Amino acid sequence: MNAIQFLKNEHEKAKLAFQDIEGASADQRAELWAQLEPELKVHEEMEEVALYRPVAEAVGDRDQTLKEWKEHHHEEVTDAEELIDEIGEIDPTRDEWIDKIKELKETLEHHIQEEERNIWPRIERAWDRSELDRAGQQMETLKREKISRAA
Repeated sequence: MNAIQFLKNEHEKAKLAFQDIEGASADQRAELWAQLEPELKVHEEMEEVALYRPVAEAVGDRDQTLKEWKEHHHEEVTDAEELIDEIGEIDPTRDEWIDKIKELKETLEHHIQEEERNIWPRIERAWDRSELDRAGQQMETLKREKISRAA
């Protein structure tokens, strides 16, 4: 599957998972978070390894936005990882926990919006279909390997 389409599908799954968590009872939250957390961690790694790093190397100085995105992406991922760590230290039945979940959701929504509106169209112009397909296959493989290890 094309890398961009694969990531769009992953974004939609994450959005639905956040909705499920926000609508869940306090007792259900931990179980739902245990399903979403590893997905979020693997997602950012897949993007970095299979898409953003290779794209930055391929475009060089031809597209400054894509070249700089790799670093910007890393900064945003670091922020999200810090929130994920904070969530892990709070009892899921507490209001503070759901507040952190909402903060993480908002952080990721901003990130997704940047990717989908500004970055992915540039990648689709910079890479041909075969490169996007190869990156998508690499992401699928990485996800399958990482999630199976986490289970």
